[in-house]
Amino acid sequence: MQHNKSTKKIEQIEKVANNPERIIDNINSVIEKFEIKKRLKSIDMIKRSGMLISDATISLLLLPFIGMVSINAFFKAGFNQVNSGKKNAYYDIKNNPKINWRALLLFVAQRFKSIISKDNALIAELEAERKRIKAFVFDDTTLSKTGKHIEGIGYVFDHVQHLHILGFKLLACGFFDGVSFIPLDFYLLHESRNNKKKKLMERIEKKKVKLKNKQVAIKDIRKKLSKSKQELSIAKQRNTTHPTKTNEHILHRKIRVQERIIQKKDRLLKEIDNLKKEIEHLENELFELKSIHNGLSQKEYKEQWRKTREKNSSGYRRKAELSMNKIDAVIKMIKRIIKKGFEADYVLTDSWFFSEKLLRFVLSLKSNIHLVSMAKIGKAKYEILPEGKSLNPQEIITRYERKQGHYSKKYKAEYIRLTAKYQGIRVQIFLIKFGKNSKWRLLVTSDLKINFTQLMDVYKIRWTIEVFFKESKQYLLLGKSQSQDLDAQISDITMSLIRYILLSYYERIHYGMTIGEIFREISQRSLKENILEDISYYFIELLKFFADNAGVDFISFYEDLIRDERAGKIIELFVRNPEKQVA
Repeated sequence: MQHNKSTKKIEQIEKVANNPERIIDNINSVIEKFEIKKRLKSIDMIKRSGMLISDATISLLLLPFIGMVSINAFFKAGFNQVNSGKKNAYYDIKNNPKINWRALLLFVAQRFKSIISKDNALIAELEAERKRIKAFVFDDTTLSKTGKHIEGIGYVFDHVQHLHILGFKLLACGFFDGVSFIPLDFYLLHESRNNKKKKLMERIEKKKVKLKNKQVAIKDIRKKLSKSKQELSIAKQRNTTHPTKTNEHILHRKIRVQERIIQKKDRLLKEIDNLKKEIEHLENELFELKSIHNGLSQKEYKEQWRKTREKNSSGYRRKAELSMNKIDAVIKMIKRIIKKGFEADYVLTDSWFFSEKLLRFVLSLKSNIHLVSMAKIGKAKYEILPEGKSLNPQEIITRYERKQGHYSKKYKAEYIRLTAKYQGIRVQIFLIKFGKNSKWRLLVTSDLKINFTQLMDVYKIRWTIEVFFKESKQYLLLGKSQSQDLDAQISDITMSLIRYILLSYYERIHYGMTIGEIFREISQRSLKENILEDISYYFIELLKFFADNAGVDFISFYEDLIRDERAGKIIELFVRNPEKQVA
């Protein structure tokens, strides 16, 4: 049945999920169009328990659409009767390190792009689409787990809950083509403590150098004090023998000099004592860090699941990627997806990814692509042009808020727009403040021609990946795997991402919309009009009002709403009846 544009994503999934025959028919037709089974035929030679990988993979893709959360549930419900394979056959396929799940995901993403470009029903849409902004979007999310025996598991910092939790970091790359968001690639990472150890060792070394300098200083002070005592003794004797005003004045001066030296000595001794305590504390912390692995004790680390993989296998490479640096991972993904034929106008990241290395890499690409990234308001300095003065963001705000300050009626935001150099690279910086009580935020871009409104329209595309994480976790089993085998974790994540691509295509063909719960709930045309272009006026004004009164900027406030499960449910209830939004 054709749904109207106000129909919500959750209702569509629920209706389809309640009718297994319909979803199997619909999804199977999409799977056939994507030629997934045909692609898997090349690895069907790797058999397990007499079952083809292609058959098992299709069954695994269908799990959430038929209300199943695991292979065990799948067998208990009797769905295995469709295929002759046993339960172990499915597990063997998921655990197989020879299967290149990354290649399969990229193949499905390429098929999405190819099918959309050839569909006659979308020609008019594609013509308009060419004028829309396309972007590669990067972000990470925490996948929490419950078992410390899972291969490669560790404690990672969750920025939503603001605490370390047991699990992995999923670093994902997505592509926004002007209408739809689809995932292209991902890395599963753990947070190595090596960086923290290195910083801790550097701090200890600096403290030791400082301590050594103060110990040298105290020796000089003691020499001065010894000399001062001798001079004071002579002055006292002279004043006693010849009690003149001059000798009395010299005596008092010598007393004051000695008092100052004693005060300096006492202060230095106290500083030396404090430094010794600080060094001892840091060395104890370093010792504790050396005895743990990703937050786990030596015993817990040794008890983790391990298996031997061939060095040229995909599973071996995935295991090696666990400790990869995030910036390096982002760069590798960009290289890979460009090689596969994907093109974009912008690379979008948040402040955790902004760096000189990424900025230089994006600018080195042959295609005309720019970086737009949130950056931290910290100590990093920007050379303001044409003055040439190097200032940190806070100094820029103090110096230029009155001179260069502007106001956007559309976003009810103050902003400062400047051309600058970051590590010798020419960029545009935008310092933005939403509301009177909120904090300043910093956006940096290599696009020197973009204005504030255009920048905001571009940056908000980054929120599509937040929606992708939220929906995939809620509906498509992302992060739900508790298998001890890392290969199974990779295969399950890949399945979730492929399901998302299939649903994106299904939604686009049947309803003319992309997947997006929050944006579609607020406004039926949000993604098609650069995310927030046509969001319900009253609703967005209310959100801005709350953000302003809470003393937070609107970007942070809205991103928290997307990530927070409870807030998502409240928004869902609020926009269930669009006509009540304006009432």
